[in-house]
Amino acid sequence: MPIGNVVEAMSSAPVSSPSTGDASERKATLFCQTCGHASPADGDWTVRTVGGRRRLRCPDCRSVVDERRVLDDRPSPLLRRYVDAWHRYWSAWTTLFDDGSRADC
Repeated sequence: MPIGNVVEAMSSAPVSSPSTGDASERKATLFCQTCGHASPADGDWTVRTVGGRRRLRCPDCRSVVDERRVLDDRPSPLLRRYVDAWHRYWSAWTTLFDDGSRADC
């Protein structure tokens, strides 16, 4: 009989799960491990990008909370030279065959 009571006691305990709102709030919130400051990722953290690294610092204790590599959006110099060469080629080609009359589509 004691086994039945144990099973009954275990199954009667409510199981709590986090609500959907709580889970999304926790994912969007950063916490400082040093002082416990909490704020959304786009909150009051001090943001600075140096040398291709983006750092978020705590506004209270200045500890680094997050550091990530930032990808450069500018095209590489090699790609830029390629695009410029192609533009010059295309301009020369179209100028060579341009007789001044253009058909409007």
